[in-house]
Amino acid sequence: MKWEMVSLQDGNQLLSVEVPWEEIAPDYDDILDGYARLKMPGFRPGKVPRQVMESRFRREIADQMSRLCVQRLGRQALAQAGTEAAGQAEVAAVAWEKGHPLRFSARFFPLPEFELPNYRALRLVGEAAEDPQGEMSLRLLELVRFQIPDELVGAELAFDGLSECQPESAAWQAAARRVRLMLILKRIARNEGIEVEESDVNRRIEEKAAEFGTRADALRAELERGGGRQRLKDLLLAEGVLEYLLENLQGQGD
Repeated sequence: MKWEMVSLQDGNQLLSVEVPWEEIAPDYDDILDGYARLKMPGFRPGKVPRQVMESRFRREIADQMSRLCVQRLGRQALAQAGTEAAGQAEVAAVAWEKGHPLRFSARFFPLPEFELPNYRALRLVGEAAEDPQGEMSLRLLELVRFQIPDELVGAELAFDGLSECQPESAAWQAAARRVRLMLILKRIARNEGIEVEESDVNRRIEEKAAEFGTRADALRAELERGGGRQRLKDLLLAEGVLEYLLENLQGQGD
C-alpha cells in the first residue's frame, strides 16, 4: 500500500491511497463467496459460476468492495501515518477494477493534541451512582479541556438537523461537549487498544432492527446513506471505553 498525506489550509488533511490488486483480491473472493450461497434460477446453491455472479451482482459487489476496503485500508494508512481522524472522513475518488489497483482519497480533520489525566485513578462521587457511565463522562469533561474546531461541532449539529445553530447557542455548546467527550474517549481507546469490529456494528444493527420491527438490511442501507454507520461505530466505541474505565474502577476497589 502506498499513501500520501497533504495538509490543507482549512486544517484538514487529505490522504491519498493506492493499493495493489493482490492486497484486495481476498476481499473480492470473500464477497463473491457470500453471493454464491444465494439461490439463483437454473443453478444449485453454491454452484453458480463466478462470471454469472460478477455480472448479476456487479453493482452490489462494487459497493461492498468500495466500502469495506476503503474503511480497512483507510485505517491502516492513518495508522502508518501516525494520525487519527477526529470525525468521519469524507471519502472521494474511489476507483477500482478487477485485477487493477484500488485508489481513493479521504479528507479528514485530525484528532487534536491534548493531555489525558490519569484516568485509571479516577473515582466517582458516591459509592453507587445511578448513572455511572454518565458520571464518568462528566468527570472526563471536567478534567480535559481543549478547543473544539468549529467544523467538528458543525458536523455534529448537521447530523441532528441543526445546521443553523450559532456558537453562542445552547445547542452548539451541547454539541461541542459531545464532540469533546468523543475525542477524549477515542484517545483513551487508542491508548488501551480498544477497538470496535464490524461484526459488533452488524450485531447492534440487527438488534435495533428487531427492536424497530424492520429488516436489518434495510436499516443497514439507511445508515450507510446518512453516515449513521460510523456514528453507531463511534457510539459502540464510547460505550466500550466507559465500560473499561468502570471495570477498572471496580477492580481497584476490590
